[in-house]
Amino acid sequence: MDMSFPAATVILSNAMPKEHQGLAASLVNTMVNYSISIGLGIAGTVEANVISHNGTEADTVYGIRCAWYVALGLSGLGVVLGALFFLRSWAKEGWKIMEH
Repeated sequence: MDMSFPAATVILSNAMPKEHQGLAASLVNTMVNYSISIGLGIAGTVEANVISHNGTEADTVYGIRCAWYVALGLSGLGVVLGALFFLRSWAKEGWKIMEH
């Protein structure tokens, strides 16, 4: 979070014209907040649905562990999507360089 938010803000702001850079930064902020709340909702739903509600410590730990696995999966998905977008933009720039 400490690295991705400022980096995304700078990247998106640099890709926009000067008059829309503030809008781009607020879009990043909005998407980060939505992503946090949706991810937390998904993980909380998984945690609540995998436990048997018998109140044991092992049951609680199992629910938390399942929520953690969901977080790992969502993080992995983010890394894969980020890599795909990076490769796509890198390929576009590579083709532009080769055309000149």
